[in-house]
Amino acid sequence: MITLVFLAIIFLGTHIFLNTQLNLWQPKELTEKQKIEDFEYMYDILKDNYAHFYEVKKMYGYDWLEHKEEFKEKIRKTKDNLGFYYTLTNILLKLHDGHTYVLSPGHYKYFLGIFGDGVYKDMFRKSEGHYKMWEEIFKKVYKKGEVEDPFLQTRKRENIETDIIKPEKITYLKVYSFLIDRHKGEEEYKKEKEKIYDFLKGIKDYPYLVIDVSDNGGGSTKYWLEAIVAPLRNKLKEVENLSVKKTYLIRGGGYVVKLLSNRIPDLRNNTIDKLPVYDLLPEEIKKSFAYYVTENAVKNYEEFFENIEPIDFKGKIFLVVSSSTYSGASIFAEFCKETGFATVIGERTRKGDGGWLTTSLLRLPNSGLIVRFDGEMLINQDGTSYFETGTIPDIEIKMMPKNPFEKDEELKQKIRQLIKSLENEEKGIK
Repeated sequence: MITLVFLAIIFLGTHIFLNTQLNLWQPKELTEKQKIEDFEYMYDILKDNYAHFYEVKKMYGYDWLEHKEEFKEKIRKTKDNLGFYYTLTNILLKLHDGHTYVLSPGHYKYFLGIFGDGVYKDMFRKSEGHYKMWEEIFKKVYKKGEVEDPFLQTRKRENIETDIIKPEKITYLKVYSFLIDRHKGEEEYKKEKEKIYDFLKGIKDYPYLVIDVSDNGGGSTKYWLEAIVAPLRNKLKEVENLSVKKTYLIRGGGYVVKLLSNRIPDLRNNTIDKLPVYDLLPEEIKKSFAYYVTENAVKNYEEFFENIEPIDFKGKIFLVVSSSTYSGASIFAEFCKETGFATVIGERTRKGDGGWLTTSLLRLPNSGLIVRFDGEMLINQDGTSYFETGTIPDIEIKMMPKNPFEKDEELKQKIRQLIKSLENEEKGIK
């Protein structure tokens, strides 16, 4: 009898526990009060820590901070959780910053694979149940793209394209994304890396290699360092300084300073007035920012070379960029410009790209949604904002095609013309 009673208690307890866990994952509508609390929590952190209010106001004439009450009213009018999510998303879109957004269920899965065991471990653990709820919400309204992780969304087509633009002379490698499937054991990345290596090995005697990242929205620095630069590292032998030092400005808000404190213990000693280009900074920047950090954007690059056999490519390399080139692909462009690894051609990279130092995340307490944002301003050597300028190519080529359906072919024709023109200049032919 005692055994039956004991088993019944165990069964009842398990039933209650399972139902409780299931209910945590079921869509539960947030109250208006909870939505407003989440928005104000986000607003307050961004107000003191987000890096690009000055540039947004200068570039678009929009003072985001002045619209707080308007944003709150939009939040109040949301009818359900999904409306709240999209309203928050639209509010952040007004910053024109591709690094500042609300993580969708798909982004949560992808970022979990990157940050799940690091400094944000507790944040992702606390939001796990919430994001199961958000995934259920998205599935019910068929927003499949928001449920898929960003890696899968970029793989709707082959990520790698190769071609011979001109037989025995000009070769072509296009990479659409530098995202790595770290959350899935890097299986796809390993295949792509092998494909790139085999291609480079096969064209090592060609005089020209064109690497096209004009449609590349970024990803991991590891991708281009390991898959592209490592096999071609003989091109770096003539470079005296491989450091790609970049300077970042920090507002001084407690949230970001705390995030950076373990990584940069002496941060508070680097007050902005000690910055060599301090006098070149706008007055508003001097007033709004407290600290600066100078770091190599491509740290410990030789670690990516260890298991890669070098290919003795002696030809010239061109890197094609455009206004669609962003984030990790822009870092590659900066690397090429500063080291001379490749000549950068095309149009300046996408504006609104202003933070490579770290990934800043905050968690909204009621909805469990996680918001990514830029906590630092990347500045150029002359004190201007990279958010405003992007990477300026060494040689400008107009990337707008006459026929959108023939975009790649038109680009290849322009590359042939450019190389012919450069060869004529070397020969002294006008």
